[in-house]
Amino acid sequence: MQKFSMQKYSALRWLTTLCVLLVGSVSLAQDSEVMEKRYQEKRAKKFVQKIEWITSLDQAKAISKQKNLPILAYFTRSYAP
Repeated sequence: MQKFSMQKYSALRWLTTLCVLLVGSVSLAQDSEVMEKRYQEKRAKKFVQKIEWITSLDQAKAISKQKNLPILAYFTRSYAP
């Protein structure tokens, strides 16, 4: 039985890290047309249309104060599937 050397382990960790970074980079490099299409598809869904979306924090604060309602912040990756 051959021992698994620390040098091989280190190289394997380095290769795994590189693969993770490359996959992440590719997923971030989406075409703007694809992102716009996904955005429009999401906006067309019925449940999305029933919600009054406020994209300005200052405006949300003003409405929250006026109507005595809490602010729900929703964060997501840009037009993620």
